Amino acid sequence: MRLVLIMTAMLSLVLVGCSSSGTVYKPAEERGAYGYTETELGSDRYRVTFTGNSRTDKETVNDYAMLRAAELTLQSGYNWFHLVNRDTEGKTRTTGGISAINDFGGHTAVYQRCGLVSCDTVVTQTPSRLSGGVSTSTTRTNYQASLEIKMGKNPMPDDAEAYNAQELASTLRRWIGQKSK
Repeated sequence: MRLVLIMTAMLSLVLVGCSSSGTVYKPAEERGAYGYTETELGSDRYRVTFTGNSRTDKETVNDYAMLRAAELTLQSGYNWFHLVNRDTEGKTRTTGGISAINDFGGHTAVYQRCGLVSCDTVVTQTPSRLSGGVSTSTTRTNYQASLEIKMGKNPMPDDAEAYNAQELASTLRRWIGQKSK
């Protein structure tokens, strides 16, 4: 029984370690994967999307989408962009299961199974009576920000939804650098 609990605890630590970092600012490997994508909607219009993992908060996902919009604007030879539309959605997923089984009066067998090259230690438990298990559940939310932008060259319109691409990119890069320290 102790071995089962120890193995469960070790597996939990490994899984937590693998999932402890937020999404890195990078292009997504495919549509729907973590990172940014863009779709050209016209010569000066794009849809920019950033998808984060469950460790990336909503604010960071929105900032990464805005950073990509600013970079794309500059790469396309424009100075500013106007937000035509913006949307952020969260997808929540709950998972659960039995993390340990209480065993009263069972039998534990430990033996070695050897092949031609190596031996394995095998542990089996045969419970005589099950009293139940410990049920756990985990809720995770992944955020995705989507922006539709229209790019332009100077002069920039006097509008709250118009952004100077160079200034915004510089500010967001500085903020991201401070946050990752």
